[in-house]
Amino acid sequence: MTLVYKDSFDSEVSLGDWVMEGPGIAEISDGRLLLYSKWQPKLEALGDQVDLLEPGGGHYYPFLERWVSETEPENLPKYALGPNKNFSGGHIQYWNTHAHPENFLIRVTFQPANPNPLHMVTFCGRGVNGESVFDASLLPRYGLGGQYMSGDLANYRISYWSGPRGSSHLRRAPGRKLTAQTLGDIPRDAMDRAVQLEIVRWQGRVVFKQDGVTLLDWTDDEPLGDGYFSLRLMAAAKGWYDDYKVYRLDEDPFREAEK
Repeated sequence: MTLVYKDSFDSEVSLGDWVMEGPGIAEISDGRLLLYSKWQPKLEALGDQVDLLEPGGGHYYPFLERWVSETEPENLPKYALGPNKNFSGGHIQYWNTHAHPENFLIRVTFQPANPNPLHMVTFCGRGVNGESVFDASLLPRYGLGGQYMSGDLANYRISYWSGPRGSSHLRRAPGRKLTAQTLGDIPRDAMDRAVQLEIVRWQGRVVFKQDGVTLLDWTDDEPLGDGYFSLRLMAAAKGWYDDYKVYRLDEDPFREAEK
């Protein structure tokens, strides 16, 4: 395998390789990327008024909608999707601007800064006609889940650090198809230590690992090609990421392991 890109987040300069969608804050903290929604501190300050551990976010949408309405009403229409225009904003998507190869190993270290879900990674991201995710012809995006799973993007998304759900999920877009899930998730002691996440993709097979432990393993019969990687957090989540590395794979990484 060949290293084709890395970002160690040692200085603010490295953030120039990333693009934020949604009300996100990205900063360098002790040589790591600290990532969270700008609404996360206000949500945390609610205390026991709302269940922040519920993975869907529905319990705190009324608070977010009120705050947006009070402080930046011009943005309220951006955070509503669907025929009923239900509010579903506050989440963030942070794209790396360098496309990854078709067959790859991606490594990144992760440490949650609070127990609140969800954290996600997306990869093989492109427009449904093969465009860069940054192509001006694509619809504007503001961090709403439907814009990435049910819009004009194709990608895979893995969700983890899921709170009471206790499982990792792999979805494929467009269509938000749940393709794989497991009862395994990032262990609770990750609050006290960084863990290494790995995504291995070889000719349609996707394997997601944490510290070498396989959490997801699925093969797509009609796989997506190369594309773009992003970190995604729901509005109540907060975490550190570090040592993002992308390797190009030139031979089957599973062959020897499965003999």
